[in-house]
Formats: sequence, structure tokens, C-alpha cells
Amino acid sequence: MIVKTPGTKKINQKMRRVIEESVEKRKKAQSEVDKILSELGEILGNSSVFKKNREKIKGKFSLFGEKIQELITIQDSEWDNLSNNHYNTIFNSLQSQIDKLDAKYSNIQTLLKNFSDLETSLNNLAGSIGQGTKPDDTSKINDIKSRVSPYQYSDFEKRFRGSKEEISKNLRKYVPYFKGSKNVLDIGCGRGEFVSLLKEDGTDAVGIDISDSMLEEAKEKGLECMNRDALGYLREIKDDSLGGIFASQVIEHFKPEYLKEVIRESFRVLLPGSSLILETINPLSLFALANIYFLDITHQKPLHPEFMRYMLESTGFSKVEILYSDPLEDHFLEEIPPDENIARVFNSNVDKLNKVLFTSPDYAAFGIK
Repeated sequence: MIVKTPGTKKINQKMRRVIEESVEKRKKAQSEVDKILSELGEILGNSSVFKKNREKIKGKFSLFGEKIQELITIQDSEWDNLSNNHYNTIFNSLQSQIDKLDAKYSNIQTLLKNFSDLETSLNNLAGSIGQGTKPDDTSKINDIKSRVSPYQYSDFEKRFRGSKEEISKNLRKYVPYFKGSKNVLDIGCGRGEFVSLLKEDGTDAVGIDISDSMLEEAKEKGLECMNRDALGYLREIKDDSLGGIFASQVIEHFKPEYLKEVIRESFRVLLPGSSLILETINPLSLFALANIYFLDITHQKPLHPEFMRYMLESTGFSKVEILYSDPLEDHFLEEIPPDENIARVFNSNVDKLNKVLFTSPDYAAFGIK
């Protein structure tokens, strides 16, 4: 779950006040210069009194020069504040994300090291068992070993991807694509959030996953979810049998050739007119790439949206679209008031940075057979 850093917001508000004060000072100085110029115009316009008001004119010009200098000084200060705010906003926003990522990475690295050591110890123990040991004992040890594997990451998902409620909320937008379908398959169903949403909508669905710990939670809710490998399961299904296939945050775990085969088999087993939706992390969002993708060591490689579009189209899917999630607006760099000329340039650059840093963290490749 993404939380905006309070410290960054406080700095931005302080810098905004400084900028607004500078703008008001410049406007006041500009107004005084305009007034002096107006008075000078009236005096010089009356030639009959020019000599009579020579000293007054001289004083006005002297004051005019002082005000011009004051205006220049204030405007220089305004530009400095704008520049400082620009760099401070970017630096503090990025630094806060780096600090959070570093803390999360340190914690998960320790956990994975402990699990890995425990798995190695159990593996050595299983291998040292004598011939006289009952097969059932060996089976129990191997079962324990599989449960503590660093790749059984139900706890990891709970901690970093979000609660069941949060995931269900994010997945709900995909339910209408399977309205009226029968026999929908959820690949990598996890705890069964999407299978549950489809059931609630009256759509028959089953789920497959390779994590026993997450499947246990799905089965506790009475959902039809089983431990099966994606490609192996698809290869057992007859042609034109499924009413839809869905996968959320799964395909980034597949090796390229495996992914290619999964898409090819999906096309074969889907009924004509049925939908395929493959959601994954968007590598075009630098925030998502750093804070989500690289956090999970089981990810194989980032998948560019246009690559996934090509994969679906070249396999035979039609009406292929890339469905983007909402951008991370809570993390957007703040703009300045738009009533100044400098604001247009500054805000334009901020918009460009927001699109690179905080664009949609996820996308789904969608296609119809």
C-alpha cells in the first residue's frame, strides 16, 4: 500500500509559502514602478511646468531607479526559490522512496537468508536418513522443507502486495470482462481473491497456483483452487474448452519461452470470443520498477506493454488492448501556481517527471480469441 511521506509534504508547503511571498513582493514592487512612471508621464506632458518641476522630476527618476533595482532583486530571489523548490521536491520525493525500499529490502533479505539456511539444513537431514527409516518419515521432512522454502511466499505477498481486501478491490475492475462466461481459469490464483469475485458475480471459475500456503486460504473459503503448474494444466485441457483465462501479477515470474507457450496454449483452449487478461507490473513506471518489481527475487524479467501486445497479436488474439491502472497521483511532484510565466515551464517539466516516475504501476494485456 502506497503512503505519501509527511516530511516531503511539509517541505513542499513551506517552499510554496516562500514562493507565494516572493511573488507578492514582486507584484507590489511592479505596482509601485508603474505608479511612478505614470506620475512622470503627467509631469513631462506639461511642458510649461517642466522647469518648475525639475527637482521633482529628478527625485522621481532617482526613486524609479531604486524601485527597478528592488524589483530585480526580488525577482532574482523568486527564481532562486523556484529552482530550490524544484530540486528539493524531486530529491525529497525520491529519497523517501529509496529509504523505504532500502528498509524493506534489508528486512526481506534477512528473512530469506534464514529460510534458505533452514531449507538447506532440512535437505541435508533428509539426505542423511538411513535405509531403515520409514518412507512416511522422509515424506514428512520433505513436506516441512517445501513449506519453509523462500519461494513459498504467502507472508511475503501479505506484507508487500497488500491485504485480501486491497487485492480484491484492485481486481474488481476485471470482472466485467468475464460477464456471462463459463469455466474461467485464474492462473496464479493465490488466496482466491479473483475466483471469489467471479463467483459472487455468478461466473463459474477455478484457480490454480503452486503455493500450498496460499491455496489453503482459498480452500478454507470453499473455492475450487488446486496446486497445478500453469503450462502443465493448460496442456491437459481440450481445445475450445475455457470461457476465459486470467492471471494477475504472475507472468513476470515466467521465463520468456515458458510465457510464450502459456499464451499459445491459452489461445488453443479458449472458446472463440473468450477473453485473456494478463496483468503485470508496468516497467515504464520507475517507481513500480524499483519498489515492486525488484523487491521480489522470483521475478524473471520486466515485460514491456508493447512486447505483450505483440505476443498476443502474433499468437492470434484480436482486439488486443493494454489496460493501464490509475497513476500514482499521491506521489506526484507538486506544481506551482500557474499565474506566472515561469510556472508554465516548471509545471511542464514536473508533468514529464510524474509520467516517468509515477505513471500506472500495473497494466493488463487483453485479447479475445
